Amino acid sequence: MWHLEHETVAIDGGLLQFSRESVSRLQKREDLGFLKLAAREPLWTASEQRGRDLRRTCKSLVVLGMGGSSLGGRAVLQALGRPESTRELIFIDNVDSDRFWSWLKSRKDFDEVHWAIVSKSGNTIETLTMAEAADQYLRASGFKKLSANTTVISETDDNPLMRWARKEGVATLEIPKDVGGRFSVLSPVGMFPAAFYGLDIQKFRSGATWALGQDDLCARLVAHSLASFRREEWITLFWSYADGLREFGLWTQQLWAESLGKRVARDGKPAPRASTPIPAIGSSDQHSILQQVMEGARDKFVWFFRVGQSEEPGPVIEKNLFDCQALMQGKGMGQLFQAMAEATREALAQQSVQSLTLKTQRLDEESLGALFMLMQLTVGAVGEALDINAFDQPGVELGKTLAKRSLLGSAT
Repeated sequence: MWHLEHETVAIDGGLLQFSRESVSRLQKREDLGFLKLAAREPLWTASEQRGRDLRRTCKSLVVLGMGGSSLGGRAVLQALGRPESTRELIFIDNVDSDRFWSWLKSRKDFDEVHWAIVSKSGNTIETLTMAEAADQYLRASGFKKLSANTTVISETDDNPLMRWARKEGVATLEIPKDVGGRFSVLSPVGMFPAAFYGLDIQKFRSGATWALGQDDLCARLVAHSLASFRREEWITLFWSYADGLREFGLWTQQLWAESLGKRVARDGKPAPRASTPIPAIGSSDQHSILQQVMEGARDKFVWFFRVGQSEEPGPVIEKNLFDCQALMQGKGMGQLFQAMAEATREALAQQSVQSLTLKTQRLDEESLGALFMLMQLTVGAVGEALDINAFDQPGVELGKTLAKRSLLGSAT
């Protein structure tokens, strides 16, 4: 599974012990449902059954959801999607009117499409607006109304989305009340789309269970994060050398930013500063951001994610087309990828840019489930160490309020 392959800077023993205590405090919290998801059998069974049933009748699943209601599922599809799959997953998570209506008009197969409307609160204005627009288009175009082919994923409380689902007889899956949106990928939010696609969600569960037992690994990741803050490295760069982790980087960005970017601590005093997360991918970002990381301000700490399978040689280059390519003769693309990853880390180390490397042998359901849970545990424990509430997002609410005020004003 995942292990720390490289650490360019040693961890202070006292800081590591403090980090272990932070992990322990997190694990003992009874109010955090994401810690219990692997043990909640009914949620896994419901996601698996619903996904399997719909595979028999539908070719495509369209997921309407914002932020944590979409990013985890997108990360799963990016990591484990296959061109030969007989099922299609589509995630729509932006209310770009032009793109949305153009996409609707381009589809002619809505009789074979199922919709998933995902909103933890049940009143996310963007998600509900997308659902209303889709229903309007379907009715006007002679297709069945939205409720005829939909699954709602939400809290089971009385909220607008659940009231509509009950009124229309729409099937529902539960987001537990004690599981925050950005911590919900291992709930039906991420596992129902995975099951529909044909993935083995019990392996995600197995990976998550493995991560819950990795207290020492988690503590080391927490300690490295805290040490980077002490060094005033205010950008944490999540650099994935596996193309399948491209969307995972965006999922991590939300998890880190919403959880750790807080104005006040639990005692009401100013919160300790945490870094800004930035995702990067493979050798492609060596050609975009590496220059600044190498020669810009020393305010960055790099997490490398590597997958052994992506670095296996593959078919070798038997004949060079270009006279500058002799060094690739008899070598495979995976060897080049491996060399780029190692060279980037070594070059950064020579410039005193600190990093760590997490590695696994292959990217599959189990290793991805483990990585999701490992990152959630790490972020949660960093929050414990900083004495902040890592499980709310008060800074997001003002923008929502102002947007609604603007809409009300334009209607008068």
